[in-house]
Amino acid sequence: MFTCNTCSLQFPTAEDQRVHMKSEWHRYNLKRRVAQLPSIDEDTFNSKVASLTLTEEEEPKKKEKQVTKKEQRRRDKEAIQAKKREILETAKRAMLAKMKENGEMPSEQTENVEQAEDSKQVEEVSPENVEDKDEIVEKTEHENETPLTIEEEEKKLYEEKMANKIEITPTTCLFSHPKYNKVFDTVDENIEHMWKNFGLYIPEQNYLVDKEGLIGYLGEKISFGFCIACSYQGRNAEAAREHMKQKRHMRIPYETEDEKLEISQFYDFSSTYDDVVPVTNGDDEGEWEDVSEEEGEGSEDDDEDGDDLPLPEHDALYQHGHELVLPSGAVIGHRSMARYYRQNLAPERVLSEGQGTVIAAETRHMMTVRDRQVLATQKRAWGRQKKREDINDRRAAKFVNNQPYYRDQLLQ
Repeated sequence: MFTCNTCSLQFPTAEDQRVHMKSEWHRYNLKRRVAQLPSIDEDTFNSKVASLTLTEEEEPKKKEKQVTKKEQRRRDKEAIQAKKREILETAKRAMLAKMKENGEMPSEQTENVEQAEDSKQVEEVSPENVEDKDEIVEKTEHENETPLTIEEEEKKLYEEKMANKIEITPTTCLFSHPKYNKVFDTVDENIEHMWKNFGLYIPEQNYLVDKEGLIGYLGEKISFGFCIACSYQGRNAEAAREHMKQKRHMRIPYETEDEKLEISQFYDFSSTYDDVVPVTNGDDEGEWEDVSEEEGEGSEDDDEDGDDLPLPEHDALYQHGHELVLPSGAVIGHRSMARYYRQNLAPERVLSEGQGTVIAAETRHMMTVRDRQVLATQKRAWGRQKKREDINDRRAAKFVNNQPYYRDQLLQ
């Protein structure tokens, strides 16, 4: 006899024992034996396997049965149609019964009509027909919505912008949140505040004649949700402020021709116009005469001979287009060369041989021996002072002109 101590079985042959050793029941009992649990019989094992298989099959079905919005709409419409069908059936039965009582319709025809109506209603309530009706209803709803024209869309957008618009006065900070209530007494104080805290630089301030108008124009752009530095358009002013703070767009663009023309109405550059007109005697105006070539050559010779003659009282000479020589002898330079005229270079000092020897001897006497320890202490003090200055500089320049691609107009 061949036995299995784990499952408590006996086998007549060794082949039956080997087949049992390969079965799942025997392996399961071996695992229970390792876990110090009693063995189970074959019927209990088969029931466990069957219950586990059923649960595994039911779980995917439960997961798949997730009701979508479309499925929910379909179910609701089916319920409504079922109620309508019940009402119609009740009404038809009452009508047919009344007609049958009055003898207006034979009973066979009544039954045929009822069967035809029932089959027709069953076809209408099928899922395919319901889905088709859903699509038809959705299409008709979209068709009923008349598309808006371009003018109507622009008008609608303008109304939304006007509804979200807020009033920003020229004395109010453009970038601060309204809850902080950054309102100043004058426009200059507001500009100074925005320069120190947000780095707002106003270009060409010497020629700015309408500060209040410029700040009011920028505030109106922000109130509509526009960024003053790029083409960003937000839902409201707060969205535009957040965009400008994150992108560091708190600056007035002033590089291209279009950007300059946008704010040109607030500037006056008439003082820079070249309006110099040569002055001539009033008696000579309108008295030009044609001169022959021979006479013209003669006049040129006369001019060459009379180079040393004094200049007339009201005449002025232009030289190379950059200088104006007045009759008094004073020379006036053109504004384009102003950077060169403003240079006050000290004349180079030429030392004689004796003066150079004296200076060299004096500098040798000035050289003294310094203590290394004192020099190291002084260098450490200088390093600490430089470190404090760097920290203060970083704090001061944290939000001022901290934009990439920033160009200072004073350095152009």
